[in-house]
Amino acid sequence: MAYIFPSKVGIPSVVQDPAATPATFTVSMGGWPGTGATNCICTGVSVSTQGNYQFLLTLRNYTYVYVFGERMGDFTVSGVSLAGLCNGFGDDGMSSAIDYYNSYCISATGRPITLSLGSYATYAFLVGGSFNHADPESRLGQFAYIFKTINDPN
Repeated sequence: MAYIFPSKVGIPSVVQDPAATPATFTVSMGGWPGTGATNCICTGVSVSTQGNYQFLLTLRNYTYVYVFGERMGDFTVSGVSLAGLCNGFGDDGMSSAIDYYNSYCISATGRPITLSLGSYATYAFLVGGSFNHADPESRLGQFAYIFKTINDPN
């Protein structure tokens, strides 16, 4: 497990615990910078799906179910933005988080982004985001990206 300590306020440095066994669970998002190259850290992912169906109850006590496939799913990626990179240089993370949204949102590209969560991969449209400064003095912030996915059960 990696621990993130601020070497300066808002600037991270990563210290590995040699006694801990690293657990790996990969999350990737199209266009997101690689490890060590970003001042934003993804801290949470949630996926929500639902079937598209209709039940019909008749007067003769029959129940019919109509299944129309899957509805669009929600895929949310949240994280924290930092004042700079581990080496102390670079833009603040909030600017990077907003720049990612502006570069890959559905209104800018009209195309989906590839998202993967472990072995699950899907195409998703970046349709919304929220950005706020949690601690303006140290320039630490929080962000969330909202994606819509087209679920394919096959």
